[in-house]
Amino acid sequence: MTENAVRTDPLSPEPVLLVGAVTWDVVDGERVPGGAVTYAARAATALGVRAYVLVAAGDDADLDAFAEHELAVVRLEQTMTLEHRFEAGIRHQRVLSRPHRGLHPSDIPSDWPKPRTMVLGTLLPDDIDAPAFLDLAADETALIAQGMQRRVAADGTIEELDAPSEALRDAARSSVTLCLSSDETDRWPEGAVADLAGRSRRVVRTLGAAGAEIQTRDGDGDRTLRVPALPATVVDTTGAGDVFATALILAVRAGEDVAGRLAAACAAACVERRASAPLPARTELEARAGIAPGANDVRAQGDR
Repeated sequence: MTENAVRTDPLSPEPVLLVGAVTWDVVDGERVPGGAVTYAARAATALGVRAYVLVAAGDDADLDAFAEHELAVVRLEQTMTLEHRFEAGIRHQRVLSRPHRGLHPSDIPSDWPKPRTMVLGTLLPDDIDAPAFLDLAADETALIAQGMQRRVAADGTIEELDAPSEALRDAARSSVTLCLSSDETDRWPEGAVADLAGRSRRVVRTLGAAGAEIQTRDGDGDRTLRVPALPATVVDTTGAGDVFATALILAVRAGEDVAGRLAAACAAACVERRASAPLPARTELEARAGIAPGANDVRAQGDR
């Protein structure tokens, strides 16, 4: 499909590339579709942005979330499968099956244009060749970096690292927004987040019910924007951070405050739904965020 064929309204960032492995998430013995790239696609659809999506998936994968996008699938022997257990409100994950190789820019179809906005949804340390994708030098990149902060034990248990990994530090570039959750960063040494903020365009941390914060280096000091969570009836928190990160980067040219409010509305809608169900339309999300419908200040990243 050509670039012109995926353009929607003039507010859409062109072209957008979403990258990641599709998963089956096993919760209480039931298998539901997931993966950071799946939630990213749901957020893009809700905001009216049709993206180019590169995924790794087995033949059994659920690809419904990508129906509105231009999709390329790297076929695996089996879809990545993650087991989720919740104990005292804390999520524990275990890898039941994983890709035999990671995604690389050479997997991008040759007729796709160079991305101006990119979302990389890492889940495990080797599922995306992040440095190679970052070398594409998109204008704005959201790196959902949870996979860079994990190690997989012999029994498949996923363990979080106690400090930023070398891969994460290397990914902290001037065009990159690093997206993490407090689950990943709370155990880090003091000053580690600020160090990453000084290296990258911004560091976004989701804080659960406390909302999120966007940290940037402003001159010789750090600037932190707090984004409060919006009221929501929580059904399932899985994917809320992925949705937040994607919505933020797609709307960031409107300014971090407006983009943060829109991202918070997407995250609130996400937690009210089970698994990777579709999100409401953009007009409903804007209303929930307190943004006037069609306001000119909600221009998406990449608009010129």
